[in-house]
Amino acid sequence: MQVISPDGEDILPTAKKTKALLAYLCISREERISREILAGLLWDRSGETLARDHLRHALAELNQSRGSWQLERERHWVRLDAANCWIDVFENPDRPDLLDDLVDVSPAFDQWLMVERTRFEARCKFDLEAKLEELVSAAAPAESRIEAARRLLKFDNSHQRAVRSLMTALVDSGDPAEALAEYDRFQALLAASHDMRPSDQTTALYRRIRQDWQITPILDTDRLYRTEQSDPPREEGRVADAQKAQPSIAVLPFRDLGAKSSQSYVAEGLTDDLIERLSRVPTLFVISRLSTAVYKKQERSPQEIGAELRVRYLLSGSVRVVGNRLRLTVELTDTTIGESLWVERFDRDMSDLLDVQDQLAEAVARAVAPHVRYAEIKRVRVTQPEQQGAYHLLLRAQECMHQPSQEAFEKAEGLFAQAMERGPRYAPAFAWCAYWHIMRVGQEWSPAPERDTALAEHFAKLAGECDPMDSMAIAVQGHVAAYLHKDFDRAFPFFEAALRINPNSSRAWLWDSNAHAWSGLGREAVAKIERATALSPFDPMVCAYSGGAAMAYLADGQYGKAAKAAVRCIRDNRTYTTGHKLLVIALSLDDRPEEARAAVGPLMALDPKFCVERYLARFPGSFGPLAERFREALLKAGVRDRAESKN
Repeated sequence: MQVISPDGEDILPTAKKTKALLAYLCISREERISREILAGLLWDRSGETLARDHLRHALAELNQSRGSWQLERERHWVRLDAANCWIDVFENPDRPDLLDDLVDVSPAFDQWLMVERTRFEARCKFDLEAKLEELVSAAAPAESRIEAARRLLKFDNSHQRAVRSLMTALVDSGDPAEALAEYDRFQALLAASHDMRPSDQTTALYRRIRQDWQITPILDTDRLYRTEQSDPPREEGRVADAQKAQPSIAVLPFRDLGAKSSQSYVAEGLTDDLIERLSRVPTLFVISRLSTAVYKKQERSPQEIGAELRVRYLLSGSVRVVGNRLRLTVELTDTTIGESLWVERFDRDMSDLLDVQDQLAEAVARAVAPHVRYAEIKRVRVTQPEQQGAYHLLLRAQECMHQPSQEAFEKAEGLFAQAMERGPRYAPAFAWCAYWHIMRVGQEWSPAPERDTALAEHFAKLAGECDPMDSMAIAVQGHVAAYLHKDFDRAFPFFEAALRINPNSSRAWLWDSNAHAWSGLGREAVAKIERATALSPFDPMVCAYSGGAAMAYLADGQYGKAAKAAVRCIRDNRTYTTGHKLLVIALSLDDRPEEARAAVGPLMALDPKFCVERYLARFPGSFGPLAERFREALLKAGVRDRAESKN
């Protein structure tokens, strides 16, 4: 990260969290951000009062710098006016390394940055693709197309269409030999970095250029791929292996570097705790401890161990105990390429060993899960579409659901359709598709809510038929009944059945909590959402859990806690309208009228048609004890009662 003044001087703040604060405000594109969100994002381990003090000091440091920005500070909000600033992430899409020097700021910031990097890369790739497509369609000069194609390949070196455009442009510029050389380089890169080969289209273009220009290749590509194993996998095999494509990880026994061999139990305990924590991560297959114990005293490369255990990722490390201090060093490795994805060191006092082990296992698992997911998303992006199975397509669809824009969200529908086609018995694809239709209705993005309601019910039923022992496939049927039909008597048995199948199903606990809250059963809702949250620190849609916590606390009359949970929800996803609605209600009920009225603005910006009547018509608890309480809270905050007349 760099901040350069108009006269060329480096004016980057010195404190890491002040840098992170500036980065967050810049990426927010001049949006007003709640102070509570900023304090919770950067100082999530401090108390509320201390976190606000830290935020004030950081804002003062930014205000005293000689940047070209204007820092607008109100009692509850902060906004960075960057009209006179040039911000590279919006102007220069050639750099995929978004804030690569801002690591280990805070757990909440690190999680936000991981998601933001994914969004940033997707946006940059889209812009570069659009520019290249525009030049190709306009038959622009070869030099312009070559430059655009190379920029896209610099960003994504496995982009098939970009290399074909580059080869074609090189031929048009009169250099067919260089076009063939580009293919050879591309083929070697795919084989070395991604264990892939060029697509049929790319190979066909290579052969056509070679034939038209009668150029003898240095490398006989045809002979290279003429093997008994070269036939593409059968479609049935890809469908059958949908679940096998999911990421897998092995936790190797941690090395004990302490002087006392009698303390080796510390390393063993941490290994066991980590395996248990990681086994809670949805879609992550974790190898048992018995399978990895044989590597305790073996020096083997990650690729060798990965091949033997058939896992994609390895988690390894060491433990050193000196006196009353424990140091844990952990490394996450991609076994397919032998590349280290993440390395971190943790230092703790050993006042209570069991408590320390529990804290460390939780901290490591929280860090590993998003790194694995990020690596999986990048892996899917370089996989050719025809080679993507049901799991890969599901992962892409989930990524679209996590994006803040409606345009990105809508793309998930087509990906779910492909996933269900390639995995006709793959229950997670059907269950997530049902959930997508529920979210579409809840976000007020559905052009036909009745149709989306019917499709949600249809796909939820199919998910249960595909796999009656898949807890989410059962739980989503309960969510359809509770959220879309307000039928809690039908919903509760589905949640109970899902939790009998898998007592650690965080989504079943979440949706069960929601239904209890909507029914006015606040105490039960709080207990269930606390269980769901404990099981879901790795869920990419964490905003649903903080939103669920806000609803549970509202139902239980804990309005201050509800407001804090709603702030976390908005921090996790600023376009998730549920969080904004719950924040307005919570602040109003907590007798904070000024803050409640201020929170209405961002909500109306996202949903200009929002009114009390419309909210209660959709609210699942509209027939319960919360409806009138929520109606009065919204009116008190200044939300209009009915939609404005068109007359």
